[in-house]
Amino acid sequence: MSRTEPRPAAPLPPVALTPEEAAAVAVALAAGPDGPYAADGRTALEKVLEVLEPDPRRRAQLLATSLWVSAEADRSEQVRALLEQAVTRRRVLVLRYRDRQDRASRREVEPQALVRSSEHWFLVAWCRERQAMRWFRLDRVESAETTDEAAPRRDLTDVGAPPASRHPAGRALRTPPAPTGPPRLVVLPGGRT
Repeated sequence: MSRTEPRPAAPLPPVALTPEEAAAVAVALAAGPDGPYAADGRTALEKVLEVLEPDPRRRAQLLATSLWVSAEADRSEQVRALLEQAVTRRRVLVLRYRDRQDRASRREVEPQALVRSSEHWFLVAWCRERQAMRWFRLDRVESAETTDEAAPRRDLTDVGAPPASRHPAGRALRTPPAPTGPPRLVVLPGGRT
């Protein structure tokens, strides 16, 4: 019997980018400094800027103007990092969550995916209290705690679409109408095989 063991990720081989392509990557990374995998994005941005701007002082200026970090951003970054790890490692989470009406609740959830709509980042997770799949807006997660319990994989085929701004966050959605254009969400790699 053979066993599959996780391997550490290998670095990418060198990639040749034109100055315009490198600038596009840098702009895209700087434009989304608060999304999931933000710390890795900042590291990638630093690498791109190092190639684009060899002068360390000028590079520091570029980084300072493109990345603004406040105490609130730091807290939300820590929560995001914890959610990313829970999705990747398949661990049950305990969330302190505020709904659209600003009501706080404690939820035990089984994280399945992190997704981005045109407006927000969401954690798609099975809510044990509601016994249903729910969309939790990341900016409404006040705190998260990872447990040692493994989160079972759930079927995501009928998960629907992200809640529109008129829907209360966390409320289950009916099956959406057939899509009329390209997909509206992006599922981040990790945690799903």
